[in-house]
Amino acid sequence: MSLFDQMMKDLSQLENMEQLSIVLEEYYIEAETDPIIYNELINVAEYYAQTGYRDMQIEILTVLYEIKLNSNIIYLISKAYYEYAQFEEAYAWIKRLDGPLRNKTSLLEARILIELGDMNQAKDLLLANVKKFPTKPQAYVELAELYLTNHIYDKAEYFYQTAFDYFKDQVDGRTIRLKLVEIEISKEVIDIEKIEKLMLSEALPVENSEEAFILALAYKRAFQFQQAITYAAEAIAMDYDFLDARLLLMELYVETGQKEGLKDIIHLLANALPSYHETILEVADAANKIQEFPQVLINKMIDYCEYTDDAEEQYKIISYLVRYKIATDKPQDALHYLKTLAGAFEDELVLSYLFAITYEKLNMMEYVEKFYLLALEQMAPESELVSNIVKFYQTLGDIKRAFEVAEKYKHSIYDTAQLKSLRTQMRKTLSQDY
Repeated sequence: MSLFDQMMKDLSQLENMEQLSIVLEEYYIEAETDPIIYNELINVAEYYAQTGYRDMQIEILTVLYEIKLNSNIIYLISKAYYEYAQFEEAYAWIKRLDGPLRNKTSLLEARILIELGDMNQAKDLLLANVKKFPTKPQAYVELAELYLTNHIYDKAEYFYQTAFDYFKDQVDGRTIRLKLVEIEISKEVIDIEKIEKLMLSEALPVENSEEAFILALAYKRAFQFQQAITYAAEAIAMDYDFLDARLLLMELYVETGQKEGLKDIIHLLANALPSYHETILEVADAANKIQEFPQVLINKMIDYCEYTDDAEEQYKIISYLVRYKIATDKPQDALHYLKTLAGAFEDELVLSYLFAITYEKLNMMEYVEKFYLLALEQMAPESELVSNIVKFYQTLGDIKRAFEVAEKYKHSIYDTAQLKSLRTQMRKTLSQDY
């Protein structure tokens, strides 16, 4: 049994912190004259850190520092505080190191400074580290991440690319490659050939869902939609529950007009998403484009409508449901949704237009004009509002009133091509009557 194993066996058999303190104190006394015990206590401290007792690690290291002023111990204490997210303490300790040693520990110091918000000093330390140790890759990566955090994409790309090109065997090439692709995707005009060179490499092939997803995003940005669909589907095949990949695939099906694929993904997402998930609205938007609302999606849209405080989101959901039920010849269901969900609004009059078209479909004409006019008072955002009112009056045979409304809203936001056409037709009809 090694000395470390024996020490851990002794410590693990103790029943409380008081006994632990007593045994550790005995080891500390031995460490004052025995460098082997001293070094093994460093390993004991690391063991406690690995098992979640970071405060115990710091306590042991601090005692060792008091026993012997040791630059390595200073570094370890600073690192322990850094990993414990106590950055002020970490910086106070690392400043105890002198010049030459500070150079060797500049990466840790830079990380601490970043956490403290001193980006300029961190950048200077990292640049100095690159100059002093040009064959060590970590500073290149740290600089790239610092620049990326500050949205200085050209410099982030330069340092990531340097690390990727010259230190591929010493860094996490896959992670850096994804960073490079993400930077490229963020550009106004992307270089898809550059992305393909990075991603479609025999030496580093696409092998996980995140890589397939980022490649799908790249092809979407390059308007190569079928390739994007291929890799989005591949990402899902690698990770069936990859929500972002499913949402991307849905967007691509909308973009390319692939109705059957869109139907399938809407049903999958409707079943998979929790009722109050924000992406319910994205799925509803897609469903509205092809009027494909499975009941499970309808139920979750209702739940979301009752959950959200955003009036625009609430109105969108109710509008989708009402229009869908009217389109599928189920206006009674539309009226049920309106009356059930109207309470979500401080002012129910904002739903006037939706009530009007629902009552009109139900042939409940005694309510239709009232709600159309209320919708006009509310300046309802539906561009077809005035056209529908005009057609309603035409249905009643009141061409004069219909024409007056059409004229009143000439050059307004409601003056659509349809309203212009109706106005022209009525003008001809009225002139013939006279």
